[in-house]
Amino acid sequence: MDALADQGIAGLAIELGRRFAAVPSAMIRACNRRHLPLIAFHREVPFVKVTEAAHSVILMGQRRLLQVTASAHERFTELTSACASMEELVTAAAELAGGQVVFSNLMHQVLALRAPDGDTEELLARWKRKAFSLTKSFGTQVDDVDCSVVTPVEVRRRQRGRLVLFSTGPPDRAQVAILERAAAALGMRLLLEDDDVVVANAHRTVLENIISGGRGSLEAIHARTAALGRPTRRRQYLPVVVLSAGHDLRWVVTRALDEARVEGLAAPIGPDRWGALLLLTTNQFEQPVKAFATALHELCRGVGIERPVVARGGLVAALADVRRSFAEAVDVALASRAAPGTRRGIYSIEDVKLRGLLYTLRNDSRLQAFVERMLGPLLHRDALDGGDWVRTLGVYLRFQGNKSLTAQELGVSRPTLYERLGRIQRLLRVDLDDPEWSTSLYAAIMVVEATAADSPPLTHNDTEQAKPLIERGGADL
Repeated sequence: MDALADQGIAGLAIELGRRFAAVPSAMIRACNRRHLPLIAFHREVPFVKVTEAAHSVILMGQRRLLQVTASAHERFTELTSACASMEELVTAAAELAGGQVVFSNLMHQVLALRAPDGDTEELLARWKRKAFSLTKSFGTQVDDVDCSVVTPVEVRRRQRGRLVLFSTGPPDRAQVAILERAAAALGMRLLLEDDDVVVANAHRTVLENIISGGRGSLEAIHARTAALGRPTRRRQYLPVVVLSAGHDLRWVVTRALDEARVEGLAAPIGPDRWGALLLLTTNQFEQPVKAFATALHELCRGVGIERPVVARGGLVAALADVRRSFAEAVDVALASRAAPGTRRGIYSIEDVKLRGLLYTLRNDSRLQAFVERMLGPLLHRDALDGGDWVRTLGVYLRFQGNKSLTAQELGVSRPTLYERLGRIQRLLRVDLDDPEWSTSLYAAIMVVEATAADSPPLTHNDTEQAKPLIERGGADL
């Protein structure tokens, strides 16, 4: 038995009846010692039937391998052609291989994962035990003991990460082939992206999941952020929103966090909008958020980008409350952008006052009817002749009736301003010196300004590239 095992046989079958009435106990012990399968036939079995059955199994396995390989090749070719994300490629690998898949870079940061019908925390714990025991290898490693396959993800012969599959049993050749095809697709995806962009995309996926309250429990999110190198457990959370029309601030926001030495997650959250979730160890947030805003403005000024609007939500202690605080930050940012003549480093709900309330309610039909009653004739004249009657009244009320400052701001002479104000009073049939009328008119103008400050409607492409993260009347990220 030892001699046969040394030759690498897969198993031994013995036919009882001719020489042995029972399997010798010494043979059983020897096979157990060498972990060699031992099969006993109690009646005569034609050898040709044994070989036919074995060949059938082998050929069926090869056929399945060819079918699975062809299916994987077709699926990943389609995904690559469609510029699929890392998450989509990893999800496809998990579905095709029937297991759990993790993609990480060489710094052991988890960039994408898929745990169908499984626990994300458990998967990441299993991955951590596996990842930190790996030695650098340029080939696929199959481990039957912990039922895993590890294959490198390479770009131009340079290793950029590792793809790990955990299956329910010892991996077969089809699962190995699927994982290697997935690694090739990921290599194509990374061909035009450097490591910083790859990590930034992973941050975006995690931040979207936090804000939208998407897939996974809070504990799963904590495990995911820890594996990405941005632990969220036992932290205070401060959402910040940055608005800048026409400029891509993706790298600026990320770099501002680094320069301010503030830990956080940053990602685009809509057209011309970027979000940063500051992860703080204490409830003292004034200095970190000020340092972040200062670094952001300095970076923008250094590359000639117009000063963006930066607004924060409220500090929250629970990850589940981040969504609400981000919505507040968006309202504050858009309301602050609508406010003329203001210039702060960072805005909060305390800065927008009545304007913030009106911005939040700007889509309410009752408020819109109020605006129509207050400003209808001026809005109509502006629409007909392209004038600036509403702006003239807004500047006059903002300067609290100071005609000199109003004329200077509008760039007109004082007689021209007097004529305009007189005409406005006749059109609206109001007395601008009446405090209640002035307050009502200025409130209506703030609603007009808030509506004008909204971003233009999303195109189909915008919707695909930047999905709304919060579906909420008056605060759509």
